Amino acid sequence: MSYFKSPPFYITLVIMVFVSIMYFTFKDKYVVDYDNPSKIEIANKWTLPSSLDEISGIAFVDKNHMACIQDEAGEIFIYNLTSGEVVKTIKFGDYEDYEGIAIVGKDAFVARSDGKIYEVKNFMADNIEIKTYQTPLTKEDDLEGLCYDKNTNSLWLACKESPDRDKLYKPIYRFDLASKKMMEEPIYKLKFDDPIFKDLNELGNEKTFRTSEIGIHPKTGDIYMVDGAIPKLLILNKKWEAQKLIVFDPDEFAQPEGIAFDDENKLYISNEGEWKNANILKVEIEEDKKNEH
Repeated sequence: MSYFKSPPFYITLVIMVFVSIMYFTFKDKYVVDYDNPSKIEIANKWTLPSSLDEISGIAFVDKNHMACIQDEAGEIFIYNLTSGEVVKTIKFGDYEDYEGIAIVGKDAFVARSDGKIYEVKNFMADNIEIKTYQTPLTKEDDLEGLCYDKNTNSLWLACKESPDRDKLYKPIYRFDLASKKMMEEPIYKLKFDDPIFKDLNELGNEKTFRTSEIGIHPKTGDIYMVDGAIPKLLILNKKWEAQKLIVFDPDEFAQPEGIAFDDENKLYISNEGEWKNANILKVEIEEDKKNEH
């Protein structure tokens, strides 16, 4: 029998194809040097159950409980940070692409990638009420980030993709909670000619920063944005001026998809599972510790 028709040949071929697929899928994560790990301290880590392998958003319910969204599952998972268990699930939708969660009082808001917003009123009660709002966004915009801005009583919607033909920026929109309408013009355009991205130019505009979540520091008003594709964190001040870009070690931050701050202004980042279980990390950044008090 010819080697090229033998089982070892086909096994070798399958392995080579698999390795090639994995390389082209994840190679971008390793073409950029990550920041000195000493600047980024992981103060605590929660390994999540398989039901949250594709965790795509987090928000605090109280100091001991985190509300989590799982990609493609229309449920809110209440995770107990003390016991390390999911203690409650709240069904609000069908099998879809859910990408972010924000809590406003007793209500939860969930973003779908095609621009639909779900409002789950009294989400922790037995008698929830669900309302939906379709924004002008579509699948092509790929809505990924969602957070609440208390100063304007609105939700911020961060898109992973750009409506610009030349892909020169990624937009962030405002969804007013009084009118339940999205403002037509972005409140901010994350532009890739910003000097903060100078070391990432070789990636090309589309890959420079692909927003997977957005959050607002409760004390400083600084804006935190993460990229899940090439794991990194961008920090801007409340005037939307870029302050710091941190490229994470992908062994620690496999795929950042969620941001939350606790009542002591501590930062939490959730990561989807790839080769390992998904997790939630409590993170301290050297330069930002002064903002926590």
